[in-house]
Amino acid sequence: MLLPEGDLLRDVYLRGSPAVATVALTFDDGPNGRCTEAVLDALQDVGAPGAFFVLGENVARGHDDALLARMVREGHTIGVHSETHGVRPLFRRGSTAEELGAARAAVDTALARAGVLERPAITLFRPPFGFLTNAAAEAAREAGFHIVEWTVSVGDWERGRRPEEISEAILARARPGDVIVLHDGDRTHHRSLARCRDRPNAAATVRLLVPALLARGLKPAPLPEVLGLAGMSGAVVSPSAARWPGNGPHDPPSSDGDPSRSKGRDAEPT
Repeated sequence: MLLPEGDLLRDVYLRGSPAVATVALTFDDGPNGRCTEAVLDALQDVGAPGAFFVLGENVARGHDDALLARMVREGHTIGVHSETHGVRPLFRRGSTAEELGAARAAVDTALARAGVLERPAITLFRPPFGFLTNAAAEAAREAGFHIVEWTVSVGDWERGRRPEEISEAILARARPGDVIVLHDGDRTHHRSLARCRDRPNAAATVRLLVPALLARGLKPAPLPEVLGLAGMSGAVVSPSAARWPGNGPHDPPSSDGDPSRSKGRDAEPT
């Protein structure tokens, strides 16, 4: 792991305040047609906001403009997950800048095609695999992005997993301030436009998870609110929160409730 040093970590967000009983639901690798549509339907039905970290290549296909417009219309957050989901560009500042610029432009163009006149500023970036280098951090900062990692990931992408199992695994870990990651897409794959083939578990997991979180006193809230980005307060942003020593290159940051400690738990293909 090539971790940013010094003030490059100032724009890295891992979790929100453990003193506030909110969590953030985030979704990676979209938009992916019917899979993303199903997640949006589920969020609407349970009354929860989500944050979608989209891939520029997926957006640029032009199949999901209406879904991006729906995210804006229904109050969800849109961030970028790079252009191609590649790790190699993260080692060069120029390459990362190109990926961020292309992904941001793809979202803005898609929203314009969908007739969205007041388009949101795209300022959140989740690196592929959560992998972060000095070069990528510098490029993100220069482009005005905040880097968002996560604290709860339970392998929802793994074959054979059931929504019930995924939901229970998240509930076993969820604490106030957590950033939860699920997947509404499978990198840049789009295996079907007619039905959800790539990530069929996400929507069903949302329908099980949100009521259970609420029953435990944890309210899903907009990601910027959980991270305290509106007033730049309430989010935990520290070098210790951004380091997860001893893990492999695909292991996510995670937290056991103490924002000063971070321990990887599951390999994450996000």
